[in-house]
Amino acid sequence: MNPGDPGCIPGGGQGALIDPHYETPYALHASAGVQRALDDHWTLSADWTHEQGNHGYRGYNFTAGVNLFAPDRARQPFVPNLTLFKSDNRSSYDGLMVHLQGNTKRGSLITNYTLATAKTWGCTLGELFDYVNGVCNPLNPFGPGDYGPSGEDVRHRFVLGGILYVRGGFEVSTLAQIESARPFAISDVDGDRRITVNGVPTRLDEFRGRPYLQLDVRVARLINFKHGWSVNPFVEFFNLFNRNNPGANYVTSVGALDVPIAQQQSGKVTDVCLDEACTRTKRVTSLQQLAVPAGALGDFFGPGTTVGIPFAAQVGVRVTF
Repeated sequence: MNPGDPGCIPGGGQGALIDPHYETPYALHASAGVQRALDDHWTLSADWTHEQGNHGYRGYNFTAGVNLFAPDRARQPFVPNLTLFKSDNRSSYDGLMVHLQGNTKRGSLITNYTLATAKTWGCTLGELFDYVNGVCNPLNPFGPGDYGPSGEDVRHRFVLGGILYVRGGFEVSTLAQIESARPFAISDVDGDRRITVNGVPTRLDEFRGRPYLQLDVRVARLINFKHGWSVNPFVEFFNLFNRNNPGANYVTSVGALDVPIAQQQSGKVTDVCLDEACTRTKRVTSLQQLAVPAGALGDFFGPGTTVGIPFAAQVGVRVTF
């Protein structure tokens, strides 16, 4: 095809292609479980799940003159930028889920614990069986550091819910959620590759946010009157520990971090700024120094409170007649 032909992308333009060897993405699922009744009131179960994603989409970004060339210099000005989509990504999820449930005269309880790992190939973002995963170097799409935890990689997660009947006719119910920190990556200002810290390239989703902790409690007391009347006053506490829970909503571009301008532009970080003018700096000794909550919804209580706001409470009453 010659420049100027219909369907030909002009030099300096942008094109998108789908690999002719495209294969339909599919997932393989395997699971096994066992359950046992401990007695008349308690049951315990364990389930294992494996999810294998195959032929997921990945975008290969080719830039003219950088990693895409013409056969000779005369034709180089006619080379466009291209994005090639291939279905060569692979991802996996393995999880062990333990469930304990019981009902007694004193109340009921449900607890769940999950031990899991989730991994995929990606560049600045890794998601299971998704099309958003890109390639840092289209000439080496399976390069070192490009395989790592996906955004769903929550190693530990514990959930507890239940109702407890205590003396005086009070009813205490709770819902608690605890999970280990979610991963994320920090890219350069162009968003097409991961940053380097102290001369070492960072791996996919090598950074971790803050562990999640949320505890809600409700206390109620039912008061019955004659002729079918009843009053049920209650008080509810949300985020009882007043904890900031940003989840994985952290700054993912070096351009938004407090590091020297030259390091922002190069994507090679060695220091963080100690003042607004960055006249004083401190050497980076831990990746957590670069973990900064991004903030979004819930910013009424400060940055990074996207998932759950600090402590709140409410009092109410329910009348039945």
